[in-house]
Amino acid sequence: MIHNLTKKLSRRLNLFNNRHNKVFAIGFNKSASCSLHALFGQLGMSSYHGTKWREIEDIVLLENYQCFSDGIPRDLPKLLKLFPEARYILNVRELETWIYSRLSHIERASGAPTRNPGWDVSIESIQGWITQRNEYHLRVLSMFTDLSRDLLVVNFIRNESAATKIADFIGIRREVERPHANRDPKNSSPPDNHVELLSQAAINLGIPERELQYDIFCPHLESEKVQVAFPADTGLADTTSHESSIIYC
Repeated sequence: MIHNLTKKLSRRLNLFNNRHNKVFAIGFNKSASCSLHALFGQLGMSSYHGTKWREIEDIVLLENYQCFSDGIPRDLPKLLKLFPEARYILNVRELETWIYSRLSHIERASGAPTRNPGWDVSIESIQGWITQRNEYHLRVLSMFTDLSRDLLVVNFIRNESAATKIADFIGIRREVERPHANRDPKNSSPPDNHVELLSQAAINLGIPERELQYDIFCPHLESEKVQVAFPADTGLADTTSHESSIIYC
């Protein structure tokens, strides 16, 4: 059934010649996805920021927009098959601030229906997010390396030239001012209970404090082979010698 749906959607997209000029931000939420959405609009591109695109099933939605953001796709191989010529951006963020942002988001939304059992303010949820993040980021990097496909891995929050580099990546050659949508308050410190929760989760997983500043993955959770294959942080990437088509910034 899924195979037939994929074929149907593929034919429909071919009919409309709408496979080109697509951009998918495939990183987790709370990793500057709102700012990316603002940037796409600033670049004059139609952009959808929300969760509905993730299932890769809404034909009208996929036809009507050029850019998509806010969370990870349910089936990345299917997305790559449907849009082989699209541009893909893995938006990342330092683990520590990503966790704090998620915890704050959940507390602000207290009283709203719980999305799933792993979406709450607890040590167990934090540990689950960290392991999911490691697994997903490494799966994406491996997939794009194996396919020799272009991927931009960007820490939009930390990299001051991120907007211009993204514009260049998608074929727009000009200097672009970096927007900051839904930005965390300046000089805000996480509450003590959030710090304690993350600290205990890191201890439970055996993650040293320095790895909480890495924006791609925690080496202590992975094999030595993985650590050699991919940088744990965009700031540690050697883009000049990396043999794959992955760009880090």
